[in-house]
Amino acid sequence: MRTLLLAFLAVLVLGVGAVLVPRDVGKPQAVPFSETARSEALSSTETLLGSASLLESTDTVMLLTSQAQALLQPSGPPASSTPTATPSLRATQDRPTRAGFVSALSASASRRLADAANADGGMARLLAAVGTAQLLESSRLATNWGLPLPATRPGECRPAPPPSCPASTGTSTTAPTPGTAPTQADLPGALAAVVSSEQEAIYAYQVALTKLDAKASATATTWLARHQELLRGAEAQGRLHCIATPPREAGYRLPATFAAKPGLALGSMESSSLTAYADLVALSEGETRQWAIDGLVDAAKRSQAWGTPVGPFAGLAVDGKALPRCRAALRVHRKAFLCWRQQIPSAWLVPWLPSKLQPCTRTNHTPTTSPTGSTGSGRRPWRQ
Repeated sequence: MRTLLLAFLAVLVLGVGAVLVPRDVGKPQAVPFSETARSEALSSTETLLGSASLLESTDTVMLLTSQAQALLQPSGPPASSTPTATPSLRATQDRPTRAGFVSALSASASRRLADAANADGGMARLLAAVGTAQLLESSRLATNWGLPLPATRPGECRPAPPPSCPASTGTSTTAPTPGTAPTQADLPGALAAVVSSEQEAIYAYQVALTKLDAKASATATTWLARHQELLRGAEAQGRLHCIATPPREAGYRLPATFAAKPGLALGSMESSSLTAYADLVALSEGETRQWAIDGLVDAAKRSQAWGTPVGPFAGLAVDGKALPRCRAALRVHRKAFLCWRQQIPSAWLVPWLPSKLQPCTRTNHTPTTSPTGSTGSGRRPWRQ
């Protein structure tokens, strides 16, 4: 009987062991480049967000908060609404210098733009939008803080596209009808939108030259030449991909405010062109995508120079209320509040502050000199 029991146990152990021995699964699956680029962008943006909060740059904190929320993994678990406990501000991170922060923000922008050239379509558009906004913000901060402007990427000398389509002319994509809005869900539509945008910009700048003052007119002359160059480049990209681009029109309808405020109208026009370039980034690749990224950055710079802000996402319309909550942003806002709270005596907290901002509450508004809990006539102790 004992022999049979031992034999049964041996068979059971061998059977279980045979099941538990892992099979050779080979090399682990490589992480896609787009996911790696997104993760690195999120980590960098969260680090910059912490530094911006220490420098008390409110506008930059808001910009980086929105970007960090957009870079969160869509399928990831939702961030907790309760921030984790953190030590004091000085204990967790040294206060950065303004020059160091501007340099780090500019470096992050350059990395995002470089990764956008190799990422998948949708992620490429997001990285290009984030990188462009960070680049503009670094320049804005440098100007406001009296620092040298951060070094930008030198323009790469890329060979010009071939002057004609290598395929037969009969295979060219038909150009959209002038005056209609082509679909931008494919490369021909996105490229046609860029061509139309540049054609309208050239017309607007030509009209604006007669209405601007001397200084603004000189700037407009330079940028008119740039738009003419961009139009030639867009048409060359069309020939490269065998796409017939929209023909040039005689004129365009300008906004009613153009005559009174031509500079503001030009800024609005430059801002509206960002969407076309961002779409082209997502729907193209290789040389064409890099050309679109450069065009997106240039258009954003011109928009900001004319006084039209770009926002945290150049060329993307993002609903901030629909973005997931970011743990890093919650920690930053909590740190900022704790820093503010440490600088204000408890007796200074006044009843018109919202209850959520009152770390300590009491039942009446009589100032007290004893926050330790001792009570007096007509008073109740502070409670944490």
